[in-house]
Order: sequence, then structure tokens, then C-alpha cells
Amino acid sequence: MKRVKGTTVVLITGTVSLLFAMPIFVTVINSFMTGFEIQGRYSMGILPANYFYRLDFLSQIHFVRMTLIPDRVSLGQFLALFTNVNYMNALWNSVLITLPAVLGQLLICVPAAYTFEFNKWRHKEKLFFVYMVVMLMPLPVILVPQFVIAQFLNIDHSVLAVILPAVFAPFGVFLLRQFLKTLPVEFIEAAKIDGAGQLRILVSIVTPLLKPAVAALALLVFIDYWNVVDQAIVFITNPAMMPLSVYLSRLSGNYQIIFAASFFYMLPALLAFLHGQEYLIDGMRMSGLK
Repeated sequence: MKRVKGTTVVLITGTVSLLFAMPIFVTVINSFMTGFEIQGRYSMGILPANYFYRLDFLSQIHFVRMTLIPDRVSLGQFLALFTNVNYMNALWNSVLITLPAVLGQLLICVPAAYTFEFNKWRHKEKLFFVYMVVMLMPLPVILVPQFVIAQFLNIDHSVLAVILPAVFAPFGVFLLRQFLKTLPVEFIEAAKIDGAGQLRILVSIVTPLLKPAVAALALLVFIDYWNVVDQAIVFITNPAMMPLSVYLSRLSGNYQIIFAASFFYMLPALLAFLHGQEYLIDGMRMSGLK
């Protein structure tokens, strides 16, 4: 009976996983096809206005023919993509947004989480409660005050309006503090007895122990701001400064280029996840998050 249940669970989870992974498979496969093959395989006519009121519409339903191997492998679309000035400019804009967001949040969150957890000062928990409230707010709600502050700082039309909120985002402080709660306090007390200062304790003791949580946070922030769309549309008005996540939505016409651009766009995030999934799992598990 247990074997039957186990097999059933494996089949169900495997089927669901394949369904979720199907868009990735389709993108990768089509990125190596010619435009003629893609268009011939997926093109469908526009339905008439009264299509679903006709009694014979069921006879018109058909399935798309799909294969796992292209009839003809093509790499010309990647060469055309890498020589496209607009695409490479959008790629560089994504790097300019994502890299400072990741590094800045790590530089802020590590000492902030250490201060919240191991230092005693007045109204500490009240301030941390504010952090949690802001963290739980949906993005459309906090975009309005962010836009007002960006206008006040005169950065509402630059990438700084996207980077600065990412650097001071409360989720990283929350995640790292939850991880610090699992660390033995004796390490900190022993270091203080030996005469170590706060900075020495943070750099030499706490930061090395935070490695799984820091790696998990870096991965989450990277994926979040590599795929940034809403903030970029709201704050960046210059089309030449738009990141790749926004530029892809404006591609049209050449299916060959679209699939190649989509494949190359998701490749950094996919590689980062595959390389750091163990850190992500350990960081979440030891932080007490589910």
C-alpha cells in the first residue's frame, strides 16, 4: 500500500513538474529553430467573431505538432541577437540594475540584521515590526511612496529610483535575522569576553556563519531584479535605459529572434538557480522560512 502511494505521489509530482517546465523546454527548443519552421509549426488563423456560436466549432479544434528535435538547427539568430545594439544595450541595463541591487542589499542587510538580533536598544522590536509590515505590502502599494521619494530626490527618471529601494528592501534584513536566531549566542559572548569589538565580531564570526543565508538572499534578489518590470516601467522613461525584461516585451515579428532572446534572457537566472539551489534550500531551512 505504501509503495502504491509513493508511486502515485511520484507520478503526480512528476507530471506537474513537466507541465511547469514545458515553457522552458519549448523556449530552448525553438531558440535553435529557423523562423520558417517556428512559424509553420505554431501559426494559427484568427477565429471569426461568431466562432464559438457555431455548432461545428469542435471539428475545427486541432493540436499543435511538436517535436523535441528541430528539423534544422540554426545558430544565426544568436549571432543576429548579439550584434543587435538595442538588445545588448538592454542587457547591459539589466546588469547595471541587478548587480548594484544585489551587492547593496547584502552590504546593508548583514550589519542591520546583526544589529537587530544581538544589540539591545530602545524600540528595536517596534522598528522591526515596521520592517515586516512594509515587507508584507504588495508592490503596487509601495510604488506610490517610492515615486514620491524619488521625485523629492530628483532621481525619478533614472535607474537609481529602481536600485535604491532594492538596496534598502526589508526582506533581506528579515531573512538574515531569522537565520541569526538559530546561531548560538555563546559565540558572541565568548568573543566579547576576549575583547573583540562589534565590527570584529560581525566580520570574523557572524559573516562566515551567514554564508548559506547570504547566498540564498543574493540568489533571490538577483532573480527578482533581473526580472524587474513594474519598477522599470514606472521610474525609467528613457527607452535606451530600459532593462532586458522590458525590452523583450517589445520584440515582435521575427519568431526566431524572439525565442533566441528569451532563451538567452532566462539563461543567467537559470544557471544562478542551478548553481545556488543548495544554498537557497539551506538558507531557507535554517532561517525557519517555508
